[in-house]
Amino acid sequence: MIGLTIALLTFVVLWAITDWRLALLLCLATAILQDVLRKLTPDQPVLFVACVAVVFGAACVGAWARGNPLNLNRVFRRDRQLGISFLVLLLLIIVQAFNSYLRFDNLLIPLIGLATYLLPFLSIAFAYQLVFRQGEFCINQFMKWYIVCITIALTTIYLEFLGYRSPVLGQVGPSFLVFDQATGVILQSSAGIFRASEIAGWHAMTAACFILLITFLRRITLARVLPVVLVVALVVGVGLLTGRRKVVIEFAVFASTYFILWALLEKRMGKLAIIAATGAALVGYAWLASELREDNSLKYTPESLDFSLYVERSQGAFREAPTRFVELGIAPVMWAYESYGVFGAGLGTGTQGTQHFGADAGVAGAAEGGLGKITLELGIPGLVLMGWLAILLVRHLWQIMRAASRHSLKMARLSFGLFSFLVANLAAFSVATQAYGDFFVLLILSWTLAFLLAIPVLIEREVRARQLATFEELTPVFQPKTV
Repeated sequence: MIGLTIALLTFVVLWAITDWRLALLLCLATAILQDVLRKLTPDQPVLFVACVAVVFGAACVGAWARGNPLNLNRVFRRDRQLGISFLVLLLLIIVQAFNSYLRFDNLLIPLIGLATYLLPFLSIAFAYQLVFRQGEFCINQFMKWYIVCITIALTTIYLEFLGYRSPVLGQVGPSFLVFDQATGVILQSSAGIFRASEIAGWHAMTAACFILLITFLRRITLARVLPVVLVVALVVGVGLLTGRRKVVIEFAVFASTYFILWALLEKRMGKLAIIAATGAALVGYAWLASELREDNSLKYTPESLDFSLYVERSQGAFREAPTRFVELGIAPVMWAYESYGVFGAGLGTGTQGTQHFGADAGVAGAAEGGLGKITLELGIPGLVLMGWLAILLVRHLWQIMRAASRHSLKMARLSFGLFSFLVANLAAFSVATQAYGDFFVLLILSWTLAFLLAIPVLIEREVRARQLATFEELTPVFQPKTV
């Protein structure tokens, strides 16, 4: 099986070098197949997760060889302060890589950390260049193919839930059981063909978000929205079978953020209306949490499970969100500071995958929350720098969305959707980082950011095309008549 994997990977790598414009689709196919091949290989080597990164690296080589510069100067030329903050972050990452190596004397730990931190830098530049060359086409192409391929892959989660047994179904390693402390329910976590239920749940959430995003790019009608709502409900329902309740919260954050942006920028609703809409959403969440009552006296065994139990467990996600944010978001920051001081333990110490190469499992466990992971790996300076970068980035993206709402309805809705997707993932990352160590997840998030940063380019082209069309219509009127 390893020989087959090498042969297939070589073929895809050569394809990516030859036609770098297909890189996003080639990475999508590789990400799906690499988990299947890993499960069929004896001992299930962890190196399979890097296949998608190898394909993407080959595409970068192909782009560079054809004269397409992959640097962030073009991306941030509209906001030099934001570009400088990214440069400072890059320098801090390199310094923390040396910190990790000197502390643990293990070269693989900082190398894995560098791969996860530097990959987004390169992929942002790559995706921006791709949009610059192909325009909106590459964005729509990737999201549509992603929806189709991932939706088909998600059906394997349901097959596993129904009891089908196959070497390609199920989690890599031992089966994962979810215990709900509130109800005493023990749930079997299904992963389908994905390597882990965490990754499967993330892709279910992403597919649901992309379906909604693509739908709202066109004219909205009741006949068009109803089938989409049904499909989204089915995708989210399959995501619940992974046992990951954050699927519901992330999608709720995405939809809420999209609606608020739509109301504020597209419908020009006043601040009072926005406050009212936000307040109504918060009241709705509070009502949902207060009305849910679970019978703690009931105990279930895996043999008595049905889908309603997964739904029942997911309903408590909103109620427990504040507690989880404190326990997994804030507390690990204090632990990292007290254990390793101002500068943290160094790069890679909290990154998923380093436990296979000698990293301290106790240290990595403290990085389950995103804030804890940043503090552990980049120290307090990294946490402050990330906060500063987030402020600058949100300000820049807000300007992009405002400009899009003034010039193009389609570009405005695209920017709303991309921004909302990033916000949903930021909320998830703050309390759970497991999925964000996956190379393909990192690629999708950085591509999404690059798409959003490239919106001004698409707006300028659309405005020029509109002006050219107007000029061509008026030209015959001003042409002198011939006698």
